[in-house]
Amino acid sequence: MLSAKTSRWLGFFILLMLGLRIGYKYYRSQQPSAAEEQMANTQARSKALVEAIKADQEKQRAAGATVILADSTLATADTASAN
Repeated sequence: MLSAKTSRWLGFFILLMLGLRIGYKYYRSQQPSAAEEQMANTQARSKALVEAIKADQEKQRAAGATVILADSTLATADTASAN
């Protein structure tokens, strides 16, 4: 059948492939998925946009302009207190 040397090499090869497979699965499990990465990018862009809007409003206030907030919760609170 197979010689002892061939058997040893075959066993070593099988163990090597098994180790590589387990290592690759562990590596892939540690990487963020595409959805998580996209969500993190979207949240960062959203936060940057909110900060830019707040900075622009502060600049307008400093120049003496009246800044109108377009926040629906503030609008409902204002109309509720007016009634």
